[in-house]
Formats: sequence, C-alpha cells, structure tokens
Amino acid sequence: MSLFLRIFLSFWLAAVLLAASFFVLGRYSGNQAIERHQAILQAQAEIVASIWIENGQRATMHWLFQQSAEQRPQLVNEMGQSPFKRHRPANPARGPGHGPIPINIPVSSGVERLQHGKVALVVALPSINPPHFLVKQLDPGQLHRLPMALWPLPALIIISLVSYMLATMLSRRIRELRRTVQVISAGDLTARVKLGGQDEVSALATDFNRMADRLNDILNSQRQLVSDVSHELRSPLARLRIALELAERAANPASALQRIAKEADELEQLVTDLLSLARIESGQFRLEKKTVTLCELLKRIVADAHYEGKASHRHVRLQSCSDTSIQADPVLLHSAIENVVRNALRYTPDESEVVVNLQLQHDVVCITIDDQGKGVPEQALARLFVPFARVAEARERDSGGFGLGLAITGRVIQAHGGQVSAMNRVQGGLRVSLTLPVSASDQPN
Repeated sequence: MSLFLRIFLSFWLAAVLLAASFFVLGRYSGNQAIERHQAILQAQAEIVASIWIENGQRATMHWLFQQSAEQRPQLVNEMGQSPFKRHRPANPARGPGHGPIPINIPVSSGVERLQHGKVALVVALPSINPPHFLVKQLDPGQLHRLPMALWPLPALIIISLVSYMLATMLSRRIRELRRTVQVISAGDLTARVKLGGQDEVSALATDFNRMADRLNDILNSQRQLVSDVSHELRSPLARLRIALELAERAANPASALQRIAKEADELEQLVTDLLSLARIESGQFRLEKKTVTLCELLKRIVADAHYEGKASHRHVRLQSCSDTSIQADPVLLHSAIENVVRNALRYTPDESEVVVNLQLQHDVVCITIDDQGKGVPEQALARLFVPFARVAEARERDSGGFGLGLAITGRVIQAHGGQVSAMNRVQGGLRVSLTLPVSASDQPN
C-alpha cells in the first residue's frame, strides 16, 4: 500500500472512529437518561391514577401543575388530546417539555423518537378507562448527561492513537534510511537500505541503493583509471630514460633521439586522449551542432585510413552509404568514427580490408565498421568501450594504442543521443556499430 493511501486512510479512520465514539457516547448516555425519566414518569402515572380515581380530574389537574416545570408531564387521552381544555388555569407555568407533543395518534405506551433529536416518553395510567397517558418530552440537552468538558476527551484519545501509529510507521522507516546514509557518509559504500514494501519510502530506499551502487562503481572506475594512467605513463617514461642513457653513451645518438621522439609523441597522444575523455565525461563541453552530410564525412575518413593502410596492403572501403544529413558536432563525430576505423585497420591482417557501411533505418542511421581480425572473446565485448580496456588474446600491446579511442567514441556517440555496440562476425573479425538519431527534417525525400 502506498504511503499516500496510508496517510489518507489514517485520517479517514480517525474521522470514522470519532463519529462512532460520539454516537456510542450519545446513545449510551441518552439511554440512561431515558430509563431514569421513564422510571420517574411511571411513578407519576401511578400517583395521577390514584388522584384521578379518588378526587377526579380537577384535583389531578392541580397536582400536575403543582409539579416543577422540569418534572411536569402532560396528560392526554388515546387521541393525544388534553382532558383539561375546559378546566385549565389561566397562564399556567410552562417549561421544557411542556409544549404540545408532536406524536402519532393513537397514543400508546413506550418511547417515540421525534425530530431534532427529541424523545417522547409515554406511560399509561393504570386502572383508568378510557385509557389516559402521561407524556414527557425530553430535549437533546436532557438526554446527554455526560459533561461537555469531557466530550473532547475521546477525540483527543483517538487522534493521539492514530497519529502515534502513523508517526511510528513513518519514523521507523525513515530512521533506517538515515542510519544507512550515516554509514555511507562515514566511508562504507557497501551499506544498503533494507526496507520491504511497496510504498514511497520503499521506492526511495530502492533509488537510494541504486544511487549508492552507481557511486561505488564511479569511485571504483576512478581508482582503476588512476591506476591505468599510472601504468600507461610509467612504460613510455621508462623507455625515455633508457633512450636517454643510450644517447649519452652512443657515439652517434641519432637512433636514440628518434626513439625519444617516438616515446614523446606517444606521451603527448596519451595526455591528449585523457584530456578529451575527461572533458567529455565531466559534461563541461558543449556540442557545436551543424548539419553534417554523413556520406561526405565517411568518404574523407575512409580515404585517409586507406592511404595509411597501403604500406601494409590493408584496405579500407566504403561499401554502401545512404545519403543522409544529421545535426551533429562535425569535429567530435569525425574523431569518434575515425577512432573506430583506425582501430579496425590496426587489427585487420595484412592483405585484408576494413568495410564501412551506412544505412538509414527508420529514425536512426547505423554505421558499421567490419574488420577481418581475430575478434574479441564474448565476455570482453562489453568492456571494449571502457578506458584502457584491452583483450590480451586478440589485441596485443604491440599493436599500439592505449585503449582510449573506443572509450572516447562511446562517450561522443552517447552525447549525440546514440548508441555504440560491438559483436563478433560469423565469418571472422569484429563489427562495431554506431547508431545516431535522425530528426524528421533531416531525412531525405
């Protein structure tokens, strides 16, 4: 049950309990008053009957009007009419319950509920024929004998109980959430909230646990990234130191200087890629979107890669291309696609080719880059787009690169609202797929 529904039903429960308590108290105190007044009226009926028999109607009338206004009943016949119409004294004293009794006729003994919460008590005079009755009307104020000062007491008790149950339920669950927050803030990122149920607090606990998992993953990734960067920097720096020592000892240091230049270029490329990845992941960069014709972009990338692959007889070919334009950052998109093409060119064997295709599929464009290398183990496919990820069986360190190119590609494609994935081809090699959204205005006619 949702938290909103629990709170809503709690207030309704309090209202229903209040109404029931007032009703029960009213009925209970009212029944006691009725029984008490009925006993008094029965005693008066016996006295009036005795006076009627012994002294007649006039004596009976005088006795009745001698009673106090609160205790004086009315005497009526079975048609509800007073027998004293001709003998009523002038300006008789009147009081509560002495007005005309609006009861159904013919009159019979018992208790009759009237309008506005009033009650009429009717008692027959014993041994009087034709029958006559004493009638007493009780107002609502005469029925409830419970002091008005005590009436708020049941309301206070009921509201306190319902509020206590509701507050206990909410505070207990929120305290559990708070304890977990305090443990995590102390540095233990493995702590999780353990709350069952289907209400909003349980949903909040689930979201909090998901957030804690994400934070833990991010921190672990940052630690791994620092470790990987340290490792990647250590290797070229060590080679630089060795090359410097060789240059100092060699009579002709030209070859050593070339090695130093190569290692410096690798360091520069690593730092450039790290800065690009950090800028993209920080969210501080902005996409400078323009209209990009994808076929023209792919032709330039393929031409440059094909030129680089000629030395090892590796070819890059644009097999098919749907004429499509999209809104994208041309510089970042060019870099993202080029990273994948160069990566495929690096791992495809000599005398083979890399095939690039572009297809329009409904509201997305799909760019696929296929190489003819050894592929990647299935369990390692998901890690291809993680920084510094390598697969030792198929992507040896000797092939070059730091494992940042595909990571940058993944972040750029995601920033454009697209997706990137990799799969092993049945005929051998790896296929990397890039999907990008196409707005309706950018689709060809």
